[in-house]
Amino acid sequence: MSQAFIDGTGELVGVRRKLKPTHVERSVFGEGDGSDLQVHETSLGRVGALNCWEHIQPLSKYALFSMGEEIHVASWPAFSLYRGAANALGPEVNTAAGMIYAVEGQTFVLSATSVIGEAAHDLFCDTELKRALLQRGGGFARVFGPDGTLLSDTIPETEEGLVFADLDASLISIAKSAADPVGHYSRPDVMQLLLNSAPSPVVRSTGAPQPAPQPSIQPAQPAVVLDAAPQEIGVPVR
Repeated sequence: MSQAFIDGTGELVGVRRKLKPTHVERSVFGEGDGSDLQVHETSLGRVGALNCWEHIQPLSKYALFSMGEEIHVASWPAFSLYRGAANALGPEVNTAAGMIYAVEGQTFVLSATSVIGEAAHDLFCDTELKRALLQRGGGFARVFGPDGTLLSDTIPETEEGLVFADLDASLISIAKSAADPVGHYSRPDVMQLLLNSAPSPVVRSTGAPQPAPQPSIQPAQPAVVLDAAPQEIGVPVR
């Protein structure tokens, strides 16, 4: 479960994995590691990203705040799952999570969501119960400013589309002058975050690499030996 950072020229800047898949996602997706908490320098500003309920993980958020994140990409699934039965999965909670992230980190937040269309609904929902649990729509894309202001327009949740906003970088400094949780509004003498940002590969080699042993090659023995030396042949004379 990954997010890719691509710059304005189309070059891949970086790729990150969701640090901890949520609930049943663990039956399909693996975990990331500390190197997946990333902020990249771009022509638009310092860009970071988190996926879905990573936005209710306080330590992951604080790590990105400490990296000087200015623009945050929040990736979400559609907010139409278990509607009316699981409020924590709905648009009210998760749209608010994006807004609060903006306020906490004094960043711009680009909150992008999926949309359940007719084709997906027909594919996944073959009973009335499933159709009730996964409804069409769920699209709630938003752009928030560093003070939590909604900067973008909105589109109906059942429609695919893009929302747009102008980002004024000076708003970051104004927001940070009031509250900067990794700067003047922090108490590192009381609380600190210990972040291990090293990759955690499943295989780690130690020591100098040893040359691979070379097979011992013996000259092949011919199956037939020919004596090519000239031979004198005596012909009896009578």
